[in-house]
Amino acid sequence: MKLRTAAGFLVAALCAEIAVAQTGSSATSASSGAPPKIGLLVHQQFLTGKAGEREQLELETCKKFEEFGIPIPWIEMESVTGSPGALFFDPANSLEEMDRAGQLLSQMYSTHPELVQLQNEIEARLASSKTIIARRRDDLGRSDGLDLSKARYWRITVVSVRPGHESDFAEAEKLRPASEAEMGEVVYEVDSGTTLPTFVVIEPLRSLGNAERKPETKGPTEKGRRDYEQIAREAFSMVESNLWAIHPEMSHVSRGFASGDPEFWTPGQNKQ
Repeated sequence: MKLRTAAGFLVAALCAEIAVAQTGSSATSASSGAPPKIGLLVHQQFLTGKAGEREQLELETCKKFEEFGIPIPWIEMESVTGSPGALFFDPANSLEEMDRAGQLLSQMYSTHPELVQLQNEIEARLASSKTIIARRRDDLGRSDGLDLSKARYWRITVVSVRPGHESDFAEAEKLRPASEAEMGEVVYEVDSGTTLPTFVVIEPLRSLGNAERKPETKGPTEKGRRDYEQIAREAFSMVESNLWAIHPEMSHVSRGFASGDPEFWTPGQNKQ
């Protein structure tokens, strides 16, 4: 998740809307829900029988961040397919921004030791945790106009490629049959946290019904599909795709981001 410290985890990132969150402005930037340039992803699996306890601790952590006014955001998701677990996505516009988040978090830990205690209790209930840092590839995907605040689910495809075949992934991505999901997709290339070159394709979904849609038949030619399959056989060492359900109650997003879908992110807060 967002707060990895001496236990070997990485810290979270500040998002572009920190100023909005701090001032309490209700103005919403057109890019509030745009995919960030940098993403920190933490995949956690829990000890047997400890998932419920971990969830309660995460809920308490979110409440403390709100109570103390800490402007560090994250989106928390639970697995729909694949192994049971949680995935945290922390946004940033640069690695320098992540460094500043680390400094802020260190100050918050010193001021509020109960946050350290909460994190220690969460970590005691984890079976494993894996963290990666990835940067957005603007030359790939279909992210123009993409608004992450509108999504309720994410389909995440992780592709590990054999060393030296990074350009083959880019070529294959352009050949891959397009998804019919209405929101588009964003592609990240992992900078650290994996041994093989790895790409993460995120497809936000408004509903599980969108996840069931099959690739278009009008897109690539038959030759294009054959070329894609050949590249995949020769260049890819692993491809894994899973669905994740967003849990707003265990997420901590900026006001600007939440304003994109307030009934989902802040239910009950907008009723008169």
